[in-house]
Amino acid sequence: MKNLIIFTLLLFSYNSFAKNEVIDFKKNKPLKPDEGLVVLMIDINFRLGKVSLFKEGKIFPVYAIKKLRPGVQTKIIKLPAGKYYWKEGLGYSGKYKYTLDMDKELTSFEVKKGKLNYPGTLVMTASNNENEANSIFYSFNMINKSSLVLNELKKDFHDILEKYPMVYSGLNPDPYLEYENEID
Repeated sequence: MKNLIIFTLLLFSYNSFAKNEVIDFKKNKPLKPDEGLVVLMIDINFRLGKVSLFKEGKIFPVYAIKKLRPGVQTKIIKLPAGKYYWKEGLGYSGKYKYTLDMDKELTSFEVKKGKLNYPGTLVMTASNNENEANSIFYSFNMINKSSLVLNELKKDFHDILEKYPMVYSGLNPDPYLEYENEID
């Protein structure tokens, strides 16, 4: 975990990013040659104690977002280049603890050095299970919202995008960001 450096964060000013946090680059050191920035965005409709991010080949999480509340939460962090995935969420229901396992294949992404990596938004939803009384069905999906994220960053954080071009690092290629980087 010593390679993971989390910076002092600023709040996004846009309404959909009301609870979001962003790095203040003026107060922090630049990226090391093997590091990239990552936009971690979670859209959740229930409360969750934390969700953990793992690096491939590591046993313990490299980062966790804690005390998730319904809504969109975004953080931009520095990570060494490599492959990562969301693995588990930890929640509490009264005095009981539960773990939500996520599919590694669906939530994996690659951090590219010297870039602002956007792996997609982790969308976590809970709904009543119609087949069983008093049970809840949880679903997890990675959804590409790169155009929304890029437009919001352009408004308030143009200096970040000038230093670090944004790339989509999720499962499927995204020609939109390639096009945007070419015309800027």
